[in-house]
Amino acid sequence: MPKMVRKVAPAAGLLLLAGLHLEPLQAGETDVRERTRSAASVPAASEAGGCVESETVLCLHEGRYEVTAEFTVNSETMAARVARPRTRDSGLFYFFERNNWEMLLKVLDGCGENQHHWVFAATASDVGIRLVVRDTTLPAQNADGGMIVNSRTYDFPPIVRRPQGPDESDEDYQRNVLAKGHPALTEVGAFPDACPASS
Repeated sequence: MPKMVRKVAPAAGLLLLAGLHLEPLQAGETDVRERTRSAASVPAASEAGGCVESETVLCLHEGRYEVTAEFTVNSETMAARVARPRTRDSGLFYFFERNNWEMLLKVLDGCGENQHHWVFAATASDVGIRLVVRDTTLPAQNADGGMIVNSRTYDFPPIVRRPQGPDESDEDYQRNVLAKGHPALTEVGAFPDACPASS
């Protein structure tokens, strides 16, 4: 039986992963690509004030959704940074180091299911996090002055772990305390005004 051969790209090369382009960094390498991307690669603001992508702003669905996150450590709140790669409807944030992703976020078109756009998120962190998702195509109010759901804010409180009890085994403590993190966010009713009106 022939032996399977897997080609590994050089460290500074381009890694193709599930159709996404990820250019890995080496330890100590400074990534200047974020600052040198061409203007054509950054979603432009629309006349209605659409999303403009930056180091701290993630734009999804061709700039319709503006996503930001901030995290709090030792009473200091800082902006999360957008990580690469990303897709049309999902992206990643990092807090401390570019190669250590802390949050996955996606906005899905659920109009065919329940006439809403959905927001899903999961963290790999225990710090306090605030996530804001805004639909830049919707105003805050309709023509009659009624409020429109054009922005959603999600808070993930910091995880405070109690000390291990004197009669608690290491295995129980790890399973019941250390392994606990933020619950995943799955809001399938996030943006009720995002779908076209049903005929």
